[in-house]
Amino acid sequence: MLVFALLGTIAGAVAVLWGAALAEPFRAQSILYCRECRTRRGLRWAATSWRGRCTNCGIRYRPLIWLGALAGGCLFAGFAWLVGEYGCQDVTEVRPGLTHWIGRIPFQLILLFLLLTATVTDLIDYVIPDQITRWGTLLAVAAAFAVGDLQLIHIWVDWSDELVLIYGPGLPQWMKDHQHLHGLAWSLAGLVTGGGLMWLIRLAANGILGFPAVGFGDVTLMAMIGAWLGWQPVLCTLAVAPLAGIVLGALIFVCTGRGYLAFGPPLCLGALIVLCSWRAIWEVQGLRIIFCHPPTLLGLTGGAFLLFCILLAGVRLFRSTSVEKLRR
Repeated sequence: MLVFALLGTIAGAVAVLWGAALAEPFRAQSILYCRECRTRRGLRWAATSWRGRCTNCGIRYRPLIWLGALAGGCLFAGFAWLVGEYGCQDVTEVRPGLTHWIGRIPFQLILLFLLLTATVTDLIDYVIPDQITRWGTLLAVAAAFAVGDLQLIHIWVDWSDELVLIYGPGLPQWMKDHQHLHGLAWSLAGLVTGGGLMWLIRLAANGILGFPAVGFGDVTLMAMIGAWLGWQPVLCTLAVAPLAGIVLGALIFVCTGRGYLAFGPPLCLGALIVLCSWRAIWEVQGLRIIFCHPPTLLGLTGGAFLLFCILLAGVRLFRSTSVEKLRR
């Protein structure tokens, strides 16, 4: 755990520095610029300074790099313990040939680093640069194909057979015969599911509300998350993200007074929650059956999307109503 804590500390610091550097073209903010005199301190100074004082005007500031390092260290160590020791991702259908410590944990720690960086950039200026999502998606697909044994759950698991309690769930034979192709198909299915559903959400939100409420960076972020997790976990991420957004929004409002939260951090937190509780999620009997029954799955997804559109229409109606009418 100490090794993972050290790796996480380094990863958290790098995530803050890289995120600030990526967001700099959009807005001169955060650890690279002084909030008073707007003097650019640069990455080298931010990485080596401990006291948190501007060399030009002398004002103190909060050293966010150390906060990122602390968060990264706790996140990596806690995640490695949950996966490797507690078995939070162990399901009967998936028994990796590689141990967690060699295969799954290093693979998913890279995802956590990318999620940390995306959260930093989205909090700074409501932007998720393509440098994070594009290369993250390509890395996930390539690793899934090369290893073929990194999935949380297979691309298809059939729990609908009447004798499933005796013989276990059905798995297609081609997945066993072509392990690397299954890894590729599993990652691509998650990519298409996450990116496609988020694209529909973006079109609905922007069309109904009349302004860009969901950015294209959220679409590419969900495509990347789907490429790392697969299509079933990415659906769970989309379901958990709104609840995570409520909690994060309340915390940010209390701590900073900011009344608006980008959708990227809740998506990242939702992915983390799914990663750390996948065994509990998958062991819900009704959920497993839904995932192997396409008509029910499509019906629930379509119904949820329709309710989402109705909610957006209500938000637009509320925004267009004058304060005088609301008071009446």
